[in-house]
Amino acid sequence: MENKLAYIHQGSGIPLLLLHGFCERKEIWNHCISALSKEARVIAIDMPGFGGNLAISRDISIDSVAEEISDFLKEMDIPEAVMVGHSLGGYVTLALAERYPQLCKGLCLFHSTAKADSEEKKTNRDKAALFLEKNGTEPFAQNFVPSLFAPVNHQKLALQIATVKQMVAQTNDKTAVAYTEAMRDRPERLHVLRKAEFPCMFIAGKEDQAVPYEDLQQQSKLPTGSSEFVSLENCGHMGMYEQEKKSLDALTSFVKIVKSQV
Repeated sequence: MENKLAYIHQGSGIPLLLLHGFCERKEIWNHCISALSKEARVIAIDMPGFGGNLAISRDISIDSVAEEISDFLKEMDIPEAVMVGHSLGGYVTLALAERYPQLCKGLCLFHSTAKADSEEKKTNRDKAALFLEKNGTEPFAQNFVPSLFAPVNHQKLALQIATVKQMVAQTNDKTAVAYTEAMRDRPERLHVLRKAEFPCMFIAGKEDQAVPYEDLQQQSKLPTGSSEFVSLENCGHMGMYEQEKKSLDALTSFVKIVKSQV
């Protein structure tokens, strides 16, 4: 990798890697970073193709993205980290934990899943990719983003929804298509959770339409070691906005759990 990925870096101590979701960017974590930096060395990155990075116009896979992030961590001289992945970011953390288990000191799936896409979900990904190719990310954002939030939060979080819409709309069209296809084709990684020798946390929204609450609840029972399940009421897929305090409290608690076991 010729250049480091764009990133935010704050704090000291155990490294904490924050990976954002589809068509998001590192700033999605802005409200968390200051508080988390009191417990850890926080590194929030823009994943390849997003945010401050060059757009992607080639075919990619979740594994190839994990490789780029592994290279980034080597460049940053980070031999191990607590990893938190939101949605797409969770798929990448699972790939990292599978390929480089020594890198992972703890793994948090934040509205994410170790399951592969169902056939219905794959069909929906194909439809999304076709829509993106034809219309681009700006009209896609108008329909996609509100569906990530629980209906009860639409009015009071109108500003946050607008912020996420802007993130999505600013994403390069080809990058969005490449990631849509990569998510569609990713393998199941439930075995990573079963074999986990590091603490795990699962944060789930009760009204999440993208990652079923019950799925995460079941997956939280797979690790044989430390595993925490955090339930967010009145919350869809965007806990960092919909249940800001509870999400931050959970992440802070998770870092402390990992530190206590190091």
